Amino acid sequence: GKGSFGAKEGAKYIKLFGLEGKVELADAELSNAVAALKNGQIDGFVTAGSFPAPNVIEAAASVGVTVLSLSDDAIAKTKRARLVIPAGTYAGQGSDIVTTSLPVVAYTTTEMDEKIAYELTKTYWEQKKEMGAGAAWWNGVNEGLMENISGKIHPGAAIFYDEIGIPLTDAQR
Repeated sequence: GKGSFGAKEGAKYIKLFGLEGKVELADAELSNAVAALKNGQIDGFVTAGSFPAPNVIEAAASVGVTVLSLSDDAIAKTKRARLVIPAGTYAGQGSDIVTTSLPVVAYTTTEMDEKIAYELTKTYWEQKKEMGAGAAWWNGVNEGLMENISGKIHPGAAIFYDEIGIPLTDAQR
């Protein structure tokens, strides 16, 4: 939608991929995207968020859509992390979709006690399955996404990751 992160990223990608002047950007709110797609006012939309995205679920189930996959070269141009949306996430999606991602990370100060950081991290991972039952997009969060975090991991959280065998890079320590 207008002024959103997704709209800004979409405009950025259109420029990066040499599509300026070849596509027309609609001045519309994302909340109206599926309805506009259904009635032929638009041919597609850009959305940013975790998957499965409710608006993409609705569009795929009602209109039938193709979620575009990006090449590794295109992803490198975006300076974003590579993310794979597994086949079958959306109706009619027979293969994996390669797209971009920005890490969503919980931040704290260096003054947080190690034990508290440890317990917060442990609680998150222990409750993730339950959170996924309430909001399916939590199921897209997995250990493999840790590689996309470029900052330091709190020492207390690092202890938990070491205990359960999630590798951290030297830059994350």
